[in-house]
Amino acid sequence: MKTPPQTTALRRRAEEAVAARRERRAHHRRFGGVRRYLAIIGPGLIVANAGNDAGGIFTYSNTGAKYGLHLLWTFVPILLALIVTQEMVARLGCVTGKGLMDLIRERFGVRWTLFASVVVIVANGGTVLAEFAGIGGALGLLGVPLPVAVLGSAAMLAILVLRANRRLVERVFLAMGLTFVSYIVTAFMVHPRWGDVAHALVVPTLSHPPLKPGATSYTTDVITLIGTTITPYMQLFLQSSIVDKGTSEKELNYARADVISGSTFAVMVAMFIVITTAYTLFPHGFAGQDLSSAADAAQALRPLAGDHATQLFAVGLLGASLLAAAVLPLSTAFVVCEAFGAERSVQSRFGEAPLFFVLFILLLLTGAVTVALLGPGSITAVAIGTQTLDGVLLPVLLVFILILANDRRLLGRYRNGPFNNAVAGVFTVVLSGLTTYLVVSTLTGL
Repeated sequence: MKTPPQTTALRRRAEEAVAARRERRAHHRRFGGVRRYLAIIGPGLIVANAGNDAGGIFTYSNTGAKYGLHLLWTFVPILLALIVTQEMVARLGCVTGKGLMDLIRERFGVRWTLFASVVVIVANGGTVLAEFAGIGGALGLLGVPLPVAVLGSAAMLAILVLRANRRLVERVFLAMGLTFVSYIVTAFMVHPRWGDVAHALVVPTLSHPPLKPGATSYTTDVITLIGTTITPYMQLFLQSSIVDKGTSEKELNYARADVISGSTFAVMVAMFIVITTAYTLFPHGFAGQDLSSAADAAQALRPLAGDHATQLFAVGLLGASLLAAAVLPLSTAFVVCEAFGAERSVQSRFGEAPLFFVLFILLLLTGAVTVALLGPGSITAVAIGTQTLDGVLLPVLLVFILILANDRRLLGRYRNGPFNNAVAGVFTVVLSGLTTYLVVSTLTGL
């Protein structure tokens, strides 16, 4: 019997639908992982690059100008420690679905939570100082008086964060901060001896140029370098961001990829800043001494921008500083309120979330007023000094993270393995030892 044309057409459409479904499944298998990674990527990249703010730029510039390539090798263990630390925090967020301060309160109780909160406020408060020092330095290069620059910026940031469209503001600030990619271009333009760079990167050395009177010590500079690359703020922000995005333990591998790629990119940018200043500032009178101003740091970009190097540096520094100065006080207020279960929302009224608003406004005012009172001559010292404070306080938070990451009841099969414990443990001990040495030597000198 002959098959009716309608039946043949229906069968053909059914076969085409099955073939289309098979093609979609094959396409999903090929590209589904990529799409999922792109959906999850963000917190690791943003947080790792948070070190490339005002304090980071001043610290990396000072390292290359003062020591040349002598401290370049430290970036290898710093990168390893950064990846391991960020991975532990990402794992805690994905598996538990809770922020770091939430876990500290549940695991250690209110007293230790209060202690951790004080550490966070001091560390982040110091970083806010660095950001306002960056704002003052950047606008100072453009001719704006320091008090007007920092106090006016504090008022503007308070209005923008609490009232304006923060997504648009952050995009503008990030676009301004992208000018620091110019360090990578400049590094190639000055034609460094890449063999010497590779040797300095893989061969550790404790030697360094003679330090001039008044320069900070070698130990202080190493702690500062670590403190600006792996900050307490980064760990808190990363875990909170992962929880907010709803990333689950099934997506942990994507979160790990985000952490690894973000950390690697951030450390490479930092290395290029050191390489650039090592070949532009170190041979020209800066060896063994600290940078004294933002104008000194700006000279590193002269091979690329010529007479406009100062303006290029100022725009980039201003963008990076404004973004961090807006986000840091806000995130600090969120974290502390989270630790004690207090109301936290920019949409709330002051009477509904008094602790949140008081902390946010207090951190903004403290940063702006302190930098204004210290004067323009202290801008670089403030920016670098606060990164040293981050390095000193970092081991305290690392101990909490290590204990939580090894808690079988909390993470089950996702708890730390021997490699993570070895790297994080050695890093914590070494940084604690450097901090102790710094404190003892300082007290002995006094």
